[in-house]
Amino acid sequence: MLYFCHMKCKIVAFLLVLMISFDGISQVSARVMQVKDGDTYVLKVNESLKTVRLLNVDAPELNQSWGLQAQAKVRDLILGKYVTYEYVKIDLYDRELGRIKIGKRSLDSFLIRNGWAWHYINYDRNKKLEQVMKRASDRKLGLWECGKENVCPPWHFREYNAKYRFRYCRGCNAL
Repeated sequence: MLYFCHMKCKIVAFLLVLMISFDGISQVSARVMQVKDGDTYVLKVNESLKTVRLLNVDAPELNQSWGLQAQAKVRDLILGKYVTYEYVKIDLYDRELGRIKIGKRSLDSFLIRNGWAWHYINYDRNKKLEQVMKRASDRKLGLWECGKENVCPPWHFREYNAKYRFRYCRGCNAL
């Protein structure tokens, strides 16, 4: 009898661990209702709207060089379409962080490959995405059009005051 209770407790504990480990891994179909900027979207999942920030990338801010272009390119690509969305966690701004696929393509890799966003190296160490970004910058695609020395990552742009933004974050206008 004691052995049976012991095994039952082990099974319950195993199932709890299994449930916790799969939290945030489920993938759902979602429709893109709004593209707020290059890396933040409003998705309709079932009947609820969710603001989602794409993991692994950081797109230019809207008031930054290439910000409006990145937003427009992403809007043309995904607005109104169904995507596969995988929730990962909530960020400091109460947005859901997650991964998005269009068909079988990862959106993060697609944005980086076309020069519409940076690989967000502050939070992700994926070597493949680093290589994808290097190829985009070498080919001067998207935000890299004027070369590596004329880009300002959004994480710097957000922390700079107006003087430093003008000095370091003018993109092709710096030439």
